[in-house]
Amino acid sequence: MLIQFSVENFKSIREEQTLSMVKAVGNKMSNNYYNPHAPSVPELLKTAVIYGANASGKSNLLKAIFQMVSILKSSFNKELDEDIDVTPFLFNPTSKCEPTTFNISIVIDLLDEDVVKPTLVEYGFLADGKQVYEEWLSVYPKGREQAWFHRIYDGKEAQYSWSESSFFKGQKSTWKENTRSDQLFLSTAVHLNSKQLKPIYDALVDNIVIISNDRIGDNYTKDFCKFDEKGKNLVLALMQHADVDVDDIVIKKPKIKSINFPKGMPLDIQERLTEQLHKQEKVYFVHIDNEGNEIEIMLEEESDGTQKVFEFSSLILISLMKGGMLVIDEFNKSLHPDLVRFLVKLFNSDQNTANGQLVFTTHETSVLRRDLLRRDQIWFCEKSKNKTTNLFSLSKFTSRDDGREDVEEYYLHGRYGAKPIISDFIFHNTTEGSLEEVSKL
Repeated sequence: MLIQFSVENFKSIREEQTLSMVKAVGNKMSNNYYNPHAPSVPELLKTAVIYGANASGKSNLLKAIFQMVSILKSSFNKELDEDIDVTPFLFNPTSKCEPTTFNISIVIDLLDEDVVKPTLVEYGFLADGKQVYEEWLSVYPKGREQAWFHRIYDGKEAQYSWSESSFFKGQKSTWKENTRSDQLFLSTAVHLNSKQLKPIYDALVDNIVIISNDRIGDNYTKDFCKFDEKGKNLVLALMQHADVDVDDIVIKKPKIKSINFPKGMPLDIQERLTEQLHKQEKVYFVHIDNEGNEIEIMLEEESDGTQKVFEFSSLILISLMKGGMLVIDEFNKSLHPDLVRFLVKLFNSDQNTANGQLVFTTHETSVLRRDLLRRDQIWFCEKSKNKTTNLFSLSKFTSRDDGREDVEEYYLHGRYGAKPIISDFIFHNTTEGSLEEVSKL
């Protein structure tokens, strides 16, 4: 469960920007937030949407979450001469030489006095392409901080200074000795068998799913359906409730009569490709015609929107059933606005039994209509004149009519900012040659 995420000096983000899932004042839309039952943690939101013009930096915020997780996941097996994959803010001579900062606060289940309890955990690090300069992990099992470890690089001494808590157990000296300056201690300790840190590492690496592409392929959901009949029925039910026309889902190997290979392709390659195609399973949607006959249509022949709903459905269902965080960039692509609203409403409902969280960017403004999201669930990204990204919540703005304003209409009219400023485009007479002449080039 995400409490908040902060990033500084990453791509278009120069100053620290923070996305918070903490519920603001007010008890409207009680299904949209929940109590995590962790000491010192307030009520948290189930969903958040980020709006902004193209190139405003909203995708960079999601990429920052992905990059933090990716660096942690790959750190232990990182090659010695391989750069840490961070990109600082490049439009400033100072910032492009400084490290990037990632910091995340989450709630996860940790063992405390032989009892598993929801616990606040804060983890972060500073790094550039060559080195980790600082890394910290604090745990709050009873609401008070236990700083399990904190390492800071001393440039003058060319070494790290360490501070640790007595609550942090294990072979700490061994883990330190095996952590290079370009690696994360959390990753090293877990890979060298720290059972105490493993739940924290797993929560960061496995429970945060980031989708940055419009399409992700059908393998996730295909495997989910194949695992057992219940999984397939859940996917089928979700798609039917989303008004997708399908009566059943079948996964099987396609019947391939013949394959037309390019002339001159070696026979051994043709045989290998033929074998692979015969082994590959395909997804078919079953439709019942007017006479009760079953008509099977391959998934790839369905509409782009239908394919996308199928591809995403397993990740959505897992988040609803098991919790965790689902992050989607440009959620609206290929999806009808009503379908986007349906899926957001699903996360903001009692069907979200594990309090899974959905964070997404979109240009589709129907999500802003007053019956779906609280003000603190709506965020905006705007790029300033010095090319830096600024992130801010709608709750920053004072409501002019006690929260009853038409947020969609206000946003479209630029009242909150975070919109493209478009001016008329005119072919000036100063252009060499007439427009008619230029068009012939």
